[in-house]
Amino acid sequence: MRSDARIVLLSVVVAVIGPACSSEQTASTAPSAPSPSMTVSAQTTPTTPSVEPSETIAGPTPSASPSPELEDGRHFGYIRSIDVESETLVFDLAYFLSGDEANQAAGEHGDETPVPNDYYIVNDNPRLRTLAVATDVEIRVIDWGHCCDLVQGEIQPFVEAFQTEHHAWNAMYQGGESQYWLTVEGGVVVQIEEQYLP
Repeated sequence: MRSDARIVLLSVVVAVIGPACSSEQTASTAPSAPSPSMTVSAQTTPTTPSVEPSETIAGPTPSASPSPELEDGRHFGYIRSIDVESETLVFDLAYFLSGDEANQAAGEHGDETPVPNDYYIVNDNPRLRTLAVATDVEIRVIDWGHCCDLVQGEIQPFVEAFQTEHHAWNAMYQGGESQYWLTVEGGVVVQIEEQYLP
């Protein structure tokens, strides 16, 4: 009698659960019609894979162009070399200080204060920057023979002066023995001016 009751109970369970499972399977396997918003989205906008925040942080954000070596403006320092073919120069950025700033910096470096001739140059960072040079870069150099006005320079002798180590004191182009102000616009050097030092 007990076994008959078990069989009847089992039959009832199968009868109740079976259709429920069957309808659940039908519901999960039957294709559902896409919602109108998904259809429009797929037709008008290409789908892109979702990116987790950790993936975004892991890699650099792509940009249209690399950051310039120097921001726009005027910068003081030393030109170490010039390459005419690639229209680039290698620049050693420094700081030309005067007045209180010069005296403070000289004191911090253990040098004489007040500073002689009211200027002091700080060049603590050894980093060299490669900068693009405009094809029509304006060059202004000191006329050392008629001290000490800035005059319009020419690119060829200016470049050649960087290939020579020593220059006559009154030579128009002093190359790497002098120091310069670069004017940068859009990441490109558009003007080079020699700095007079007494």
